[in-house]
Amino acid sequence: MKKLLIFAISFFVIFALFQNSYAKTYWRTFEVAEITSEGIVLQDFEGARFLVNKDPGGYKVGDIVRYDTVKNRLKKSPWQPAEVIKMTDRTVTLQMNSGDKTDVNMRSSYRNEFAEGDQVKYNVSKGQIRKSNLQKLEE
Repeated sequence: MKKLLIFAISFFVIFALFQNSYAKTYWRTFEVAEITSEGIVLQDFEGARFLVNKDPGGYKVGDIVRYDTVKNRLKKSPWQPAEVIKMTDRTVTLQMNSGDKTDVNMRSSYRNEFAEGDQVKYNVSKGQIRKSNLQKLEE
């Protein structure tokens, strides 16, 4: 009985000292560059492009997506880049990179923080806007 107790305690101590390791993720951020008949062409922020054999579904050119190269999974990023094109006392109108326009309710914190022409990030599910660190490139 004593040997079993010593074995159980040592077994418990060994596994208790191991920290929980987190699984390595392979999610990377890309922009949808093209939609072809073969699938979706993704482009990273360094200019590298590759084809993903996925159904275009609800994705549009200009959308920011997350792609797991190991599991071959694609999902839309919650924060999409946009530009403030119009501000009124009640709404902020945004032009998304995909070409869509959307109106966001004006909040008191938005009044002095944004101006027309600013590059912002827009959270579609929550209806929130925040400053973007990305700058619009001149062509």
